[in-house]
Amino acid sequence: MSQTRPDPSTLPEWKALHREASLVRQIIGTGVTALGRASYGSGFGEYYAAFFGLSVGVERLMKLILVADYAIENAGALPGQRTVHHYGHDLKKLCERADQIAIKHGLSLDFSKPSDPICWAVIDCLDAFANAAKGRYANFEAIGNPNFDAANEPVNKWWSEVVELILDKHYRGRAAERGVQHYAENINTSIGNISSVLFLDENGRMMTDLQVASERSGHAREAQKYGRFYTLCVVRWLSDIFCELVHQATCQNGIDVLFGHDEFFYTYRAKDSFLLTRKLWPLT
Repeated sequence: MSQTRPDPSTLPEWKALHREASLVRQIIGTGVTALGRASYGSGFGEYYAAFFGLSVGVERLMKLILVADYAIENAGALPGQRTVHHYGHDLKKLCERADQIAIKHGLSLDFSKPSDPICWAVIDCLDAFANAAKGRYANFEAIGNPNFDAANEPVNKWWSEVVELILDKHYRGRAAERGVQHYAENINTSIGNISSVLFLDENGRMMTDLQVASERSGHAREAQKYGRFYTLCVVRWLSDIFCELVHQATCQNGIDVLFGHDEFFYTYRAKDSFLLTRKLWPLT
């Protein structure tokens, strides 16, 4: 570092952004990890853990993109609290703004904006969860409320709008479905007459049949793998935008306050094969 430019780590603003980037990386990682564990049985609470982490983490990653864009457009100055507040909480609009920023700065991205509708169903569900009445506090909204729309319950919404698309694309009519059905039939034949089950599935329906519950477990495994994957596809694209913005800001514009914050997100810029198989996030 030259004598005329301070060590970035001595700047209060750099420290604040360093903490924020660390936070965002972590809560996104714990969110997608929880998503890969969620199921109707003992893992039901993992759905909510995933939605909390991801709805907040994805929003704040996009706001880091907006902050970096602001710094580039304003000679290194960072936005004030009021400006950041005005960025809002609408994940769909924030995604649009992130895309516009990437285009405006002519970023050369390794991973383009996802085109699969499942990715955008993920964003719709996370956006709905961020709405207190429809998402985060839906269970309390349902208490004593005969007019509550069960479609707004976050896990039901996720299953209906994301997982059903996943099952249609990756499971139904394929070898995986036949294998699950064969296993469920065998286990039901073996112990169905001496076993009892009582579970609620992700749509709130009661399951008392062993074969039905076993097949649902097979559905859940597909939901875990591909729900995590499509969520990470969105995170990968946003991480790519942020990393390239930071590189442009520091290397071309000399904005030291952004230096190094991109390092928190490099590991999210991975190929599909890795996103499909890696279960624990963030990487250490």
